[in-house]
Amino acid sequence: MIKNSRSLLNIGMVIFLSIFIVIFYNTQNTDNTTLRLSNLSLDEVTNIKISRSSGDDILFIKEADDLWYMIKPYYLKAHQFRINTLLSLTQMPVPKKYDVNSLDLSQYALDSPRASITFNTTEIRFGKTNPLNDMRYFLAEQKMMLISDKIYPLVSAQASSFIDLMILPDQYKITKIQTPAASILLDNGGTWVNDHHTPNKVKLNTDQIQSLLQNWKSARAFAVHKYLARKQLGQIEIYSPTKSLMFQITDDDPWLILALPDLNIEYHLDSSQKDNLFGIFKQEVPDA
Repeated sequence: MIKNSRSLLNIGMVIFLSIFIVIFYNTQNTDNTTLRLSNLSLDEVTNIKISRSSGDDILFIKEADDLWYMIKPYYLKAHQFRINTLLSLTQMPVPKKYDVNSLDLSQYALDSPRASITFNTTEIRFGKTNPLNDMRYFLAEQKMMLISDKIYPLVSAQASSFIDLMILPDQYKITKIQTPAASILLDNGGTWVNDHHTPNKVKLNTDQIQSLLQNWKSARAFAVHKYLARKQLGQIEIYSPTKSLMFQITDDDPWLILALPDLNIEYHLDSSQKDNLFGIFKQEVPDA
């Protein structure tokens, strides 16, 4: 009886260990067995090209600082979150892959796609959506997949939507700010002061000068669009030792639009930022 009990116990232990090993193995290998839209490694991607049937290509490159920059049609820092959204497409899990050799790609709008993204040399094509489930057909690495798609609206957006929302470039060294209301500059002694060559501007005290400076360093738009000519309401000039920016004020209600016609873009900001960027303070106390 004792022998039988020990045998049952041993059998139970073997079954338990077998189940444990299977569970452990599956847990450790989940990522390896999951089908992905592509076999790309994100660390290896250094350039991205978006091609659309209508409109010019958009090109991005990852620089040595590991930040992404748009090099066509603009040469500006890219919106990092939106680039990462594009990159996430390569790792999207897919339930099944179909060999294209037995398929007519024209039936899925994959022969001449409306849009495609090329990561390094790996092209991912956007086909049509399936009317039964609103999932989209994709083609990558000679395989077709049908998956839920949230990226196509971004891919089909205008190129300016991929521009970084910060108004000033990284590491931009400001030496002078001139707005319709105020004008401040960095003097030869390294102190920020009012520009006395502009007598029609309000005089800011030391704290207000620093506030205006910081407001510009942290200024961020909620959107960037292609430049649209409008009536000019004024100008803001931001100087640096190497490059100066001349913003046209083309709207201030219901939002503030600061345009850079030379770059063919305009920044859209909430109108509440107008006073902050113009240097208009509720209490203007001149220096003693």
